[in-house]
Amino acid sequence: MRALAVVAGAAAVQRTTAAAVQRTSIRGHAVRRVDGIDGLYVYAVAYGGGSDGTPHDALSTQLWPSARIAGGLLADAAPASMVEIGCGLALPSLAAARAGVSVLATDRDSVALDFVSAAAADQGLDVSTQLFDVEDESSPLPPGELVVIADVFVTDPVAEACAARCEEALRRGSDVLVVAAARSTRDAFLGALGRGSFGPAPARLDGLSLVDGGAG
Repeated sequence: MRALAVVAGAAAVQRTTAAAVQRTSIRGHAVRRVDGIDGLYVYAVAYGGGSDGTPHDALSTQLWPSARIAGGLLADAAPASMVEIGCGLALPSLAAARAGVSVLATDRDSVALDFVSAAAADQGLDVSTQLFDVEDESSPLPPGELVVIADVFVTDPVAEACAARCEEALRRGSDVLVVAAARSTRDAFLGALGRGSFGPAPARLDGLSLVDGGAG
């Protein structure tokens, strides 16, 4: 399996310039800009601004620590293509797109994907989006040379489904990067996976890489 070179915190070849006018609402939700890494930002639901907009998964429209870690690893990524599973606000996808990777960000929440599209457009980045439910066994894993899962283990069943998707990705020849905080659901993922452990961020990826996303 081809090794994928990544350097945590390295400067990306391409930098983006923040839009002169940034959005204040998306799908009826008041939004705020949240700085991510190296000048990249995402749009998140503003505090108190999520009650009147289109119904959505509130966890998907906030930025989580594991996404920052994964984004840092992907700032200078080598894969030709990447798919992010349960992307939420998709900071890893934005970082990979800025590094020149062909990116597909997926989530089962359509509102979150609209947030991703808005942040990508306003920063001049090319990020495709697609509805995808990791627990829907009837839907094959979207194609990508690298599969990224960052802080997706919200319940034990979701964590176990992610383990099955990791095996699916490895069988077809994709590399996999999983970044997850130390919560009980991470134990459910490892139990379903039946191997590996979470450690410090790697300098190189080859096959399956499990990266500690910090405290739960």
